[in-house]
Formats: sequence, C-alpha cells, structure tokens
Amino acid sequence: MKHFIIGDIHGCYFTLQEMLKNWDVQNEKLVLLGDYVNKGKHSFAVLEFLLNLQKSHPEKTVILKGNNEYLFEEYYRDSINLATKQKFEMFNMNYLHTLDWMQNLPHFYENGVVYATHAGIAEDVNYPIEQDEIQVLFNRKPLKNIQKLQFLGHIVVDEPEYDPEANAWYMDTGAGLGKKLSGVKVSENGEIEEMICLKIHEKDKAK
Repeated sequence: MKHFIIGDIHGCYFTLQEMLKNWDVQNEKLVLLGDYVNKGKHSFAVLEFLLNLQKSHPEKTVILKGNNEYLFEEYYRDSINLATKQKFEMFNMNYLHTLDWMQNLPHFYENGVVYATHAGIAEDVNYPIEQDEIQVLFNRKPLKNIQKLQFLGHIVVDEPEYDPEANAWYMDTGAGLGKKLSGVKVSENGEIEEMICLKIHEKDKAK
C-alpha cells in the first residue's frame, strides 16, 4: 500500500480540503501526523471533518495524536460547562465522545518501511516503544535511526526537510503560522514519489 502523509494542520480547514484533492483513496493510506487543533482559525471544523473522514474510510485513514491534541483534550476535560458543550454541538460533535476519541488516538503508525509519529523517536529512547509513549508527542531531541523511514511534524521547517542521519522527514511547514501545509506521497517500498506544499488558504489566515 502506498501512503499519503500530511504534516501539522493546526485548524487550517480550507487548506486541508485543498490538500486532500491529491489523495488517491483507492491506492493510498492517508496518515495525518498530529496537531489538527490550536493556532489556526478552524480547529473545531477540522475535528468534525476528521471524525467523519475516519468513519467513511476507516481502513484508509490513520489519525495520529500530537501534543496539541494531548493539551486540547486535557484542557477541555477540565472545562466542562454548558458553553463548552454547546461549542462542540455547533459542529455536530458530542463533547465527551470527541474527547475520548482524541484521548485514544494512536501515538505512532508503522509498516515494514514507514514509521510515523508526531514528534519522532528521540535518540535516547528505547525502541520499539509502547503505543501510549508520550515522548513521541513532545520530543525535540535529535532522532534515533530506527532502520525505517521516519515521518514527523512538530518542529517547524520552511520546506519538508530530510535528516539523513536519522532517515527522517520533518513535515511541519508552519500551517499554524500562516505559512504552508505539506504532504508527501510514499511508494510501497518507501521511496518519495511527490512532495506537495500548499500556501495557506486565505480563509484559514488570522485576520
């Protein structure tokens, strides 16, 4: 199976729609690297969309947890009130169901050649890791070479950037800062077929 891997979205709903026009649903598994919420204008619209996307394409969609999902879920767990519930309901989401879904998002995805996390496997971490390993949500240390091609977001780069020592691609190109959203198409044997970098849609930019 080929993969289409997309970096940090950060509430950029309209840019995400543009990016997904490049997804070959029949032949590619979609992998989202975390940080769908915060910074950008449309976090709740992105969440509603991703929940529905996963329902409609459960076998073709991998939605990983990022540090912002961790913080978002923690914050709203502690802020249960009518106004908060109504905010979720405006986007056709059940408050607790959405937070439970977010809490249970996987921390990594792998197959024989590809390994995807939000923030990467740090060089001082024992690999393989457990699915609830929290450091892969927050890591900013140099990466361990795990003999697979790693993909991660979290650390903002101007363009998708390859680290040859760790065999890793950094894919967060600053969507939440109004810069770009990036995706990469990866062949079945781990070769990069195409990089796609989109400028942030005007409707996603802060006024």
